[in-house]
Amino acid sequence: MHRTLSVAAFVVGAFASTVSFAADTVDGRSAASRPAAASASAPAATPQPAARTDVGTTPQPNDTVVADDQIVQGSQCVGLDCVDNESFGFDTLRLKENNTRIVFFDTSVDPFPNHHWQLTANDTQTGGNNRFSIEDLTAATIPFTVRSAPNDSLYIGDTGDIGIGTGAPAFDVHILKTDTPGVRLDQSNAGGFTAQTWDVAGNEANFFVRDVTGGSLLPFRIRPGAPTSSLDISASGNVGIGTASPAAKLDVAGDMLVHGTIAQLSSRSAKEHFVPVDGAGVLARLAALPISTWNYIGAGDGDRHLGPVAEDFHAAFGLGASDHFVAPTDVAGVALASVKALQDQVRERDERIDRLEARLRELEDLIRHDAH
Repeated sequence: MHRTLSVAAFVVGAFASTVSFAADTVDGRSAASRPAAASASAPAATPQPAARTDVGTTPQPNDTVVADDQIVQGSQCVGLDCVDNESFGFDTLRLKENNTRIVFFDTSVDPFPNHHWQLTANDTQTGGNNRFSIEDLTAATIPFTVRSAPNDSLYIGDTGDIGIGTGAPAFDVHILKTDTPGVRLDQSNAGGFTAQTWDVAGNEANFFVRDVTGGSLLPFRIRPGAPTSSLDISASGNVGIGTASPAAKLDVAGDMLVHGTIAQLSSRSAKEHFVPVDGAGVLARLAALPISTWNYIGAGDGDRHLGPVAEDFHAAFGLGASDHFVAPTDVAGVALASVKALQDQVRERDERIDRLEARLRELEDLIRHDAH
């Protein structure tokens, strides 16, 4: 047995102690569309002989049409299984039969909205779902369904915060679960794109992004207790690791361990304003550059390094944009220029030695000749 109840037959004041029923001809938009009201002391109630279909749009025999407001100062039961002396408890309105539906049958025409909607309780077929749904009958879709869910599966607080699994949401969206609360982002291939599924979740071990499609790999993880600004992206796009104010595309506040090769861009196509270098001058300035061993403040004596300080290096060579940093490529460039200058000096000295040795051999030949 399947019956559909049309809300064109009644309008329910759910939080008052009354239930009011209006005539089918009222669409809520124009007072002129209402029929003339009957006397309040003697409301008309005339049985209609006309036949109808089951959609409830026209009367059929034994229907009662009330062409005025109707007020029930008590509870009401609607459905084939309602009985005399129904025990309502605190129920104001009860729908009682084996298939309960409420239909919002909108008789409006364009350009007014006119979709028909239905509140559905449970499937009709054997083995179907226990569910409460909102159905768009016009579009033949079911946009909202609740199954036999636990308490507070969906909860909206008085501030508008949404709780999922909690009746006390503490943020705009608050998810509570006993094991790894998370959100799944699932793209199907129905739209022509490759299917891909991601999970964003967290637990006592980590907050993570999981590539479900790629074998449940975890390309991104944050461990509990990670300090503030462990990873910080500024408004300019600079990325800070351990700093909230990164001054470069990647600004690392601390040591960096690389299990591989660091390669810097050094292509001619990426450079301009080439100026030849006086290698001998670079070598002379390098010779005057103070070089010492040291450790970073707070690192301790067990973490010693060797080299110049950035202020001295910048003063000597004027390289880089700051006197607080030294670029590895500048250190390498100074070293290479100095090595070339040393090589030039060695070559000049070798040539001088060759000339001196040649003169020495000439003198030795003369001495031997004179001795004979």
